[in-house]
Amino acid sequence: MLIWDYVHHIEYRRELSKGRRIHEYTEYADDMGFCLEHRAERKQDWLVKYTRYCTEDFLGRMRAAPGTWVVSVYRACNGDERTHLVTIRMRWPGSTDIRQ
Repeated sequence: MLIWDYVHHIEYRRELSKGRRIHEYTEYADDMGFCLEHRAERKQDWLVKYTRYCTEDFLGRMRAAPGTWVVSVYRACNGDERTHLVTIRMRWPGSTDIRQ
């Protein structure tokens, strides 16, 4: 199995009320998409947009509960170290997957 060096941890927390969140999922992704934008003036916008795409895909596959989700992305470094890249908050309407 070919392993790239673009390991990211994506943590999904569902917001129960203001300031109260529950950690529902952690996804480990070997995904270079978070590294595609290098221009400083565009990097943050790209991270937000790409994280939203990944979140919509993941929550749909998990058939996650509707609500407000807070999603944080970390780049894995050496050992247990990691670097925070971005955190977004988004409203998830629930799964629109018609496959039952």
